[in-house]
Amino acid sequence: MAGAVAAAVVAVGLAGPAQGAAVPVAGADVDTTTPIASLRETYRDYFDVGNIYSGPQTYAAGSPNSASVERHYGVMTAENIMKPDQLLPNTGIDPVSGAWTYTWGPADTFVDQTAARGMTVHGHVLVWHSQSPARLNSGATGGTRDQAQANMERYVEDVLTHFSGRVPTWDVVNEAFVDELSAFDPETQDWRDFLRGGPNGGQSNWYSAYANGADAAAGETPSDFLYDAYVYARTYGPEVRLEYNDFNVFQSEGKAEAIVAMATDLNARYAAEHPEDPRPLVEAIGDQSHNYIAQTPAFACESLTRLPGLVDEQAEEWQPGACSDEASVERSVQLITEAGFVVNMSELDLFVWEAYNGQPEGDSVAGYRDLRDPAVADRISRPGFTYWEGKITDRRELEAIQAQRYAEFMAVYKAYSQDIDRVTFWGLQDRLSWRATHNPLLFNSDWSQKLAAVAVADPEGWLGLDAPVTDTSTLRETLDEVEALRLRGGTYTGRSLAEVQVARRQALQVERTGGTQADVNSAEAALAAAVDALEPRTPRAGR
Repeated sequence: MAGAVAAAVVAVGLAGPAQGAAVPVAGADVDTTTPIASLRETYRDYFDVGNIYSGPQTYAAGSPNSASVERHYGVMTAENIMKPDQLLPNTGIDPVSGAWTYTWGPADTFVDQTAARGMTVHGHVLVWHSQSPARLNSGATGGTRDQAQANMERYVEDVLTHFSGRVPTWDVVNEAFVDELSAFDPETQDWRDFLRGGPNGGQSNWYSAYANGADAAAGETPSDFLYDAYVYARTYGPEVRLEYNDFNVFQSEGKAEAIVAMATDLNARYAAEHPEDPRPLVEAIGDQSHNYIAQTPAFACESLTRLPGLVDEQAEEWQPGACSDEASVERSVQLITEAGFVVNMSELDLFVWEAYNGQPEGDSVAGYRDLRDPAVADRISRPGFTYWEGKITDRRELEAIQAQRYAEFMAVYKAYSQDIDRVTFWGLQDRLSWRATHNPLLFNSDWSQKLAAVAVADPEGWLGLDAPVTDTSTLRETLDEVEALRLRGGTYTGRSLAEVQVARRQALQVERTGGTQADVNSAEAALAAAVDALEPRTPRAGR
């Protein structure tokens, strides 16, 4: 058994760009010294690639931080400085006079500098149970439903007005659901019961405040804070795309189902109450993707996946090709997009150890070690956390396993790219990560490339694919729409009909023979434009 496992680990490193014979440590023969291509450019036909701003050091002139941002990323999220307690510290709320004093400076600097660098900002976050000033939603100033509701509206109005025209997308509500939700049945269960602060645990001052004074006879519930947050955001930021953000969304039969049920219900309520607004209230769902390389398969299994050639239904959860229809990235993406939402990978990093506190180095960044540090090569476990024992013998093998999982994740994202706008990595390099001792990112502490960087820059190469992964779903939808039209000379002018037929043939050719995502996008755009340009034939007089 140990020999088979070891062979499988070596295969991880050899599955992609490796050339030559097997090596003692998986992935050791992969070139990590040649700089990878710009991730922003690599994925420009698929989705935006982003990262986080952690403070002035991120954009410091001449720094490797700034150089990495400049080379690889096109959209930036503030790690902390746009959260409620940073914009409006608790001391900024005067409990006597009712005056609010905001601290706009750091966030304004970030937003302005990001724009000056030709990048966009994603706003994070308006309403959250954590990192929010206590006086906003608890105590004498915010502890009742009426107080919290008024404070929320005031805060959302102030923030969206302040950043108007500068921040096009926002996480309106963050992490409203309980931490662990592996199973949820939307047919028999109510998503409201699984909000933090509700009957299944967790804590949220927003939930508690909205419960204090709710008129149950009038249909009021503590969950109304979510609907109010989005309605206020639409009211004061009508141009902004409104998103919901949470973690463990890979739990496709649990948290993902509950999130979809919540967002669908909010949209239905809003449509009924605001028929003048054609847009959905919640337009996108952010999948944070703080995931574990050993416990979060990328793929749905063969009956559901769009990438059957990469799936191995016999693989263990940590091995190449692992799949799940109950808890995988792909299945959750399917649930979200089939419900009509954009899905974004909002906080991507992949932890190498088996639990949040399973790192041999502990939680402190002072204990950080690169995965390829030879001084700790045999340190793969600690008391109580022995997942990797019997699977690997050298922690450098974890770097290859992590790279494999990153390649698989990116392949899934590419396969669903028509419904993904943004993939944001949550940190520039391992030592700067919020979970540094989990080694979750693409670069080492000295900014050298990990195997993960190679895998992300060329997932097809790593996975041994001969052609690029593309998403032809929108192209197929447009072709189906064309098939449903009455494309006859008696209905449309011959010239406009001919243009549709030419575009249709080209689209079918691309769908059949493949190509790049740019080819797919171009064919779909040309066909859609030709359909939009169809000219109805004017009936002859007397007919």
